[in-house]
Amino acid sequence: MTKKVIAFSGSNSSQSINQALVKIAASKLKDAEVTIISLQDYELPLYSQDLEQNEGFPDKAKELKALIVEHDALIIASPEHNGSMPAVFKNTIDWLSRMVEPMQPFFGDEKKSVLLLSTSPGPTGGKNGLAHLASLMPWWGGDVKATYSLGSFYDHFLEGKLSSGIDHELTLVVDEFVREL
Repeated sequence: MTKKVIAFSGSNSSQSINQALVKIAASKLKDAEVTIISLQDYELPLYSQDLEQNEGFPDKAKELKALIVEHDALIIASPEHNGSMPAVFKNTIDWLSRMVEPMQPFFGDEKKSVLLLSTSPGPTGGKNGLAHLASLMPWWGGDVKATYSLGSFYDHFLEGKLSSGIDHELTLVVDEFVREL
């Protein structure tokens, strides 16, 4: 049976290099049905218990939750903001986490395989944020199968493609992820 993979960046920037990286990684998946989304299409108000209590869950949060649940695996590329994930991604997680019973995973009833990626213009490629995200993923129902951090993005991304050495590295990581699906 063909696996369904959802891919997105933890960024809401229209110029997100992490969204570019997630698209490249997703293009390397063979024998999988891939859905690439943007968090820009799932804009959510800043989470507040008062807002949840008074207005319920936003429709966009419900849509995103249903979309994630219907997929078997996730590819997430997240920028690093001050050593962690961006506020927009954390806010999305906060909304999704409230739509399940306490202590239950919100990526679905079964753990989902996850490939975590990060890139940045600087040399570390968002490694600290990536490690933080990887440590939290099991709480959310994710089983991290592989991670990849690409430093100095603009030195390796030319004319819409990754340089051959970096492209080969990413292909190996995606192949490892696919073997674990």
